[in-house]
Amino acid sequence: MKVVKDLFSAVLAGIMISFGGGVFLASENKVVGALLFSLGLTVILLNGMLLFTGKTAYLLENKPAYILQLILIWIGNILGCMAMGAIVGLAKPALAETATMLCETKLTQTPVQTLILGALCGILVYLAVDFFKSDSDIKAFPKYLIVFTCVPAFILCGFEHSIADMFYFAASSSHALYTGSGIVYILLVTSGNLIGAVLFHNIRKFALGITKK
Repeated sequence: MKVVKDLFSAVLAGIMISFGGGVFLASENKVVGALLFSLGLTVILLNGMLLFTGKTAYLLENKPAYILQLILIWIGNILGCMAMGAIVGLAKPALAETATMLCETKLTQTPVQTLILGALCGILVYLAVDFFKSDSDIKAFPKYLIVFTCVPAFILCGFEHSIADMFYFAASSSHALYTGSGIVYILLVTSGNLIGAVLFHNIRKFALGITKK
């Protein structure tokens, strides 16, 4: 039963990230779109939904079974994004064309670039999630502030978020998610997100003497 609940929670998280991605695609102003994208992560954090990029940093602190949970979450996230991508692409062809142009640009990156950009995004998402979930005595405003700064930061810098990219590729009129290059791209970004979050989390723990998540 827990597996089923986790899967549905991950699907919901994928849907929420897709809402953020949809707003970004529809926004003429990139800054406004990046800020509104934060809605997705905020709802996920408030509801405790399972997001792959919010869980990867703690890989080394958990038992091997945690890897299976991460895979389940990743699958749920992509299912949510695929569903939303199909819906948005059907209902808003203009957004599908915008998504196509965005995906075509992403696919011009080299694998190394994609991996690095994914790692940098992984660090920022980790910081947003970890700070939001930290000591309960931290007032609400700083917790929301870090979400509404880290998320726009990775978007405006052009860093790559695997779950958001799943939505863009699924919404694309070229159906880029279902091509060989699209699949390789998503796997590279996913790996980058994981590597960046895990490395930064553990270096941060060592350097600052942090003993808990």
